[in-house]
Amino acid sequence: VVCWQRPGCTGRGRRVAVLVRHGHFDRPEDTASAHSLLPLSETGRAQAEAATGVMAARCADHGLTIDKRVEASQLLRAWQTANVLCEQLTQYTNTTHHVIQRDELIERGLGSAANITFTRIRELVALDSRLGDLPEGWRRTPEFRLPFPGAESLMDAGKRVAARIEQSMDSIPADDSQDVARLFVAHSGCLRHAAVVLGALDVRRVSGLSMDFVQSVLIEKLPNGTWVQLAGEFQKHLPTS
Repeated sequence: VVCWQRPGCTGRGRRVAVLVRHGHFDRPEDTASAHSLLPLSETGRAQAEAATGVMAARCADHGLTIDKRVEASQLLRAWQTANVLCEQLTQYTNTTHHVIQRDELIERGLGSAANITFTRIRELVALDSRLGDLPEGWRRTPEFRLPFPGAESLMDAGKRVAARIEQSMDSIPADDSQDVARLFVAHSGCLRHAAVVLGALDVRRVSGLSMDFVQSVLIEKLPNGTWVQLAGEFQKHLPTS
C-alpha cells in the first residue's frame, strides 16, 4: 500500500474528514438562528448540487474514495444538504450514498436565547442586574458563553463535533487499506472550532475565518494521531456593517 510517503505510515489507508457547511437558507435578519428549524432554500439546493462535482474531484485528486456514509447535523438545512450531496454522489460514483443524522453535529446552541434577535439578547442581558455588558464581538469569541441556561461557547460546540468526527473516523476498520474520505455536513461555527480542537486550525486564527455555503475543507488524521488541513481553505470573515 502506498502511504503518501508520510512518516510512521502503516498498511492502514488514509483517513480524511471532509467538513462541509450546509447550503443557503432564508435566515431571519439579525436573529440567533443557529438552531432554526427552517429548511434549505432552492438556492441552497442548487449550491449543493453544484458543489458535489468540485468535492468529488478534490477527493479524486488526493486519491481518496468518498465513503458511502455521510454524517449530517440533525438540523433540517444540514440534513437536506447532505441528502442532495448523496443524490449527486450516487450519480457520480454509481455507488449508493446514505445520510446518517447525528445530534452531536448541530451548531453552537444559545440555550434560552435561541431564535430571538441579537438586539433583544443584549436588552435581556442589560435587564439582569447580575450580569455585565456583553463583550464586543461575543458572537465570534471562541470561549465566550452567553449567561443563559443551555448556552454553549463555540469551543463547547467544537469539542462536541470533534469528538464525533474522531469516533466516526476511528470506526473505519484499521485493516481497511482504502484511502477514505468521509463527509460531515454541519455548520460553519462548530466545524471551524472542531478543526481547532483537533489541532488542524490555529485557535488564534479561527475568529477571523468563516465558511461559505456548501464549502468543504479536508482534514487528514495522520498515523501518529495528529490532524492536518489537507485541502480547501476556510474563508476570511468579512464583518457586516
